[in-house]
Amino acid sequence: MCSDPVAVLRRAFGYPGFRPGQEELVRAVLGRRDALGILPTGGGKSLCYQVPARMIPGLTLVVTPLISLMQDQVERARTVGLAADALSAAQSPSERRGALERATRSELDLLFVSPERLAMDAFRELVGRLRVDLLAVDEAHCISEWGHDFRPAYRKIGAMARRLGCPTLALTASATPAVRDDIRESLGLTAPVEVLRSFDRANLWWAVQAAGPLHTRARQTYRLLRSGGGSAIVYAATRRSVEQVRDALASLGLGCDAYHAGLSGAERARVQERFMRGHVRTVVATNAFGMGIDKPDVRTVIHVQLPSTLEAYYQEAGRAGRDGLPARCIALHGRGDRRLSDRFLDAAWPRPRQLKALHRALRRASGPERVLHTGDPDVRKALGGVPEAWIRGEPVGPLAALERAGAIRAVHGDGTGHGHDGSMKTSFAVSVRMDTTPVRDRRRVVAGKIDAVDAYARTRDCRTRRLLRYFGEKRRASCGRCDRCGWDSTAGMPVADG
Repeated sequence: MCSDPVAVLRRAFGYPGFRPGQEELVRAVLGRRDALGILPTGGGKSLCYQVPARMIPGLTLVVTPLISLMQDQVERARTVGLAADALSAAQSPSERRGALERATRSELDLLFVSPERLAMDAFRELVGRLRVDLLAVDEAHCISEWGHDFRPAYRKIGAMARRLGCPTLALTASATPAVRDDIRESLGLTAPVEVLRSFDRANLWWAVQAAGPLHTRARQTYRLLRSGGGSAIVYAATRRSVEQVRDALASLGLGCDAYHAGLSGAERARVQERFMRGHVRTVVATNAFGMGIDKPDVRTVIHVQLPSTLEAYYQEAGRAGRDGLPARCIALHGRGDRRLSDRFLDAAWPRPRQLKALHRALRRASGPERVLHTGDPDVRKALGGVPEAWIRGEPVGPLAALERAGAIRAVHGDGTGHGHDGSMKTSFAVSVRMDTTPVRDRRRVVAGKIDAVDAYARTRDCRTRRLLRYFGEKRRASCGRCDRCGWDSTAGMPVADG
């Protein structure tokens, strides 16, 4: 077997050489070193585990966040001759059984799984029968961005890494210095080789435009899309807003599709396929769309509302211009946007005094047995005015915050307890005491991210410089390619390339 990764890259993948940063990461894991790679969107992160997967004798286990992304990764790996499969809830039992059998017979180079799959007892038992030579964590920023909130399984990947005893490769396109520290600590990386490429992509133009209600934002979006060529992605915050914007654009004569988690898997696949093949130029979507999609001719990404973090915004906007040609990243922002973010913050991570009041109300409602059910009218009354999903026990919301504070705990005796995603299902016991410190600390982090988004939207400084500073990268000169230093807002097109 060839021991030269460059030769393997040329022969098996058809590339003349690695992009900056890739070879260093590949050689690190081939030398059994842990590694952390922060490569720009479109920077070829998948090759960093695909090349080793072809060269090492054992299995490469890849942790990935979304089922749709997982399916794309499997298909891409197969196109370059790798034996790849996945384990996901979207598969039939026979498909999962087939993937498990192929892994057990050492017939796979790559196996893609979710972090929740790693936490399942059956999978942990399976891993004991496999030879895993590399653990790769794709979109590793999710450990910090999602692991503290609605996907706690991300915080448990490190335990699997220790059990496997093989090198761990963490990859992402966006991570602040604090997030990089969190990734290292959570995964237990030992003296990792680190590659940090610049967050500055010189072909992207950044702008924020003042906006009013959603129906006026849809018209703004239409005007912007008329002025640009190529393909476009329009991001909206909720399923309802996606449908409203899509309908508004269609009524103005712009052909487009909608994509969100409320659609069937078959419909989402159809929309993605139409977009990738160029049969539809514009997709209006929630953030469920785009992760892992490599469409080179996306000329415009518009956010009808800014996301709650700059990490998310950089990732989503960065799907523009992957071919290296000029592309536009435009966000619409209005006075009420910050209020919406603050309301979500208060509901998801209540202030300590609010948390204490909720705890007292639940203690009164629980009676001498100190046990409640999420469907009880008393629970609804005690929590009051929060979304139905959070009363049912979604892993973000007041019940989840109370659990993290030790105020309540799942009761497993009736078989309900926690689901595999960490959410609370039915019954919970109310504790006498609580510690609000974990919730207060997390609230401070989330509030800081909201502040950063607001500061980006309102800044009079160079947009690129503001983004780079957030990710820990210093830049003195203005970029000459944002609405603060080189943007013709009347035409909606870039007029300078820096």
